Amino acid sequence: MISAESLLLQLPQDVLTLARGVLDRSVTDFQQLCDRIADCSVTDLWVLQPVFYMHLDTDHVPSQSTPAVTTDIELARWSLVGIVTTLSNIDVHAEKRCLLSAWNCIAPWLLFFHNQFIMCGANYRPVDRTPAIKLVASMLFHGLIAGRDSDGNSKLATTPILFRPIAELWMLAIETKDEDVLNIQMPLHDLGRITSLRLVTIFLVGECMRSESFVNTLVEVAGGIGPFTSAALKYVKAIASVTNLKDPDVTSEAVRIELIQVVTMFSTCVGFITGTSMQSAAIREGFIVRHSIRHIFSTLRILQPLIPGRGSTEKALASSFQYLFFLLERADVPVSVFHEALRAHALEIAVRMAPFEPAKMEANLHNISADFFEILYHYLVHDKILTYTCKHVNTWSNTLGPIARQDENLWKDWSAMERTIRSYVSLRSKEEMIRRPLSNEKGWFLKCYCSGITKDIQLRQCAGCQVVRYCSKQCQRDSWYSHHRLSCKFLKAAVGSSTPHYVKRSLRLLAALEDRQMSCQGDDDIPKLVAAAQQQYPTDQERLVVELGVDKLDVSVRPLRHYLFLFNGLSENDIVESLSSWNLKEPRGHRSFLCSVIAINDQYYSRQILFSPRTALNMEMKLGRKR
Repeated sequence: MISAESLLLQLPQDVLTLARGVLDRSVTDFQQLCDRIADCSVTDLWVLQPVFYMHLDTDHVPSQSTPAVTTDIELARWSLVGIVTTLSNIDVHAEKRCLLSAWNCIAPWLLFFHNQFIMCGANYRPVDRTPAIKLVASMLFHGLIAGRDSDGNSKLATTPILFRPIAELWMLAIETKDEDVLNIQMPLHDLGRITSLRLVTIFLVGECMRSESFVNTLVEVAGGIGPFTSAALKYVKAIASVTNLKDPDVTSEAVRIELIQVVTMFSTCVGFITGTSMQSAAIREGFIVRHSIRHIFSTLRILQPLIPGRGSTEKALASSFQYLFFLLERADVPVSVFHEALRAHALEIAVRMAPFEPAKMEANLHNISADFFEILYHYLVHDKILTYTCKHVNTWSNTLGPIARQDENLWKDWSAMERTIRSYVSLRSKEEMIRRPLSNEKGWFLKCYCSGITKDIQLRQCAGCQVVRYCSKQCQRDSWYSHHRLSCKFLKAAVGSSTPHYVKRSLRLLAALEDRQMSCQGDDDIPKLVAAAQQQYPTDQERLVVELGVDKLDVSVRPLRHYLFLFNGLSENDIVESLSSWNLKEPRGHRSFLCSVIAINDQYYSRQILFSPRTALNMEMKLGRKR
């Protein structure tokens, strides 16, 4: 067997001299050796491996950095530098794994360097913070890549004792100006030279997230789910600073590699945010709705025309839209979520997201685009969404229409959406003329019908329905006793028990859609349904309700007792008495049923039932004018 000394004799003379100095614990010789080995052959690097590991004895890991253990610390430091440099100069994956076979010696020293010099746990620090970050992050990343098994799992960098350092580095990276902090070669993954600590920590955290223990550690380090999610969003917002996205030369190999890195970071962060949103309703409402959708889609819009390769494109686009769809299912105010997505150009991204050559089309991107258009169609019944789309439909028609024409399915969805927007705008405009809107931007609410004059800011809102406003306390009192005590309960039922702001704003449009839906059923359809319901519910023949799906154009008839949940505090007899009195004064087109209700899309997979906006508005307006 060849001895270690015999192997060392194969080295160039200057390298051999430095190696012998390292064996004698010379820190200066070790530093010079690390500077020299970048030019060594692969054979020489293999010979030097025992030299690099001889000073990584875990028994010599200090509990604290002190002047007395400076030599041990420096020897361990340059040992790690030598291993990192060697790994960067060896391309064969199996050889990299072999060189990291003594990871159990490396991990404790990485933990020491991180705690003492990166997190500044020591008062005496012979190693500066930036070199320590570079060393620990580079070593962790090589351990992640070279340590993968046949199933693609890495058991080196994801060693449980390194969970906290990885979590703390991830949190630190977003605050660190890390241009060219690292220099890691990744020929196996075609990612070139990595210089971003943010990207390195994203890879590490993404790998470790498979462990529940790591997730708990990461949330603890972040200070809770909220700060953790905030940090992930900071990564998304910082993407523009990681790479130069202003008119990049996408034909350049270096730029292409950098874009792949950025897209990887983006997709992983979106996955983090989605995961934490599944665990915390507070995140979905208090933080995500206001910030994440806007920043995610704004960043995606910058990346979309630059993303290289089908795999990168699909992952980034799919993760963003799937996160949006998740929020629309779970958020308490999904209309606000969708509005934020539209403001962040989600529609433009959806139109441009899929290549149109049939051979290259990604099927799931097709489905995502179709799902987005379906959601948009259903949410147009809400004034907040319709108002936004109305302002942009002409621009979209000019810029996105030609793109949509290139794909038959997309053009079909686009044409239907554009027709619906213009139709709804026309219906709303006509209804607002009838409903006597105010002349300012707050024209969606009803105002008292007296002759009093006051500034809008002084108007008093009815605490019950939160729809009607009055010029004075006296006017409000007079209105209540003259008519509003009747119409208030039905206005409240027309906007829902929680009186969401976006439904109140939509009352006039919903009334117009209700009118249109009633007209679309013809003179025979509804009477036939009523006749069938009278046979099905013989004890409810005088108390039948027509349910209209104003965004799905469907209709059904059921007894009033099925809808008592709309009228908080009113009995069935109270409702019948009030509506019967109202209907005697205001004959309706269909007198075979008591009243109508409407169904609109609320959350992605749920429907919201409201009392007839048309009837409620008519009651308030006509009774108010008779004062």
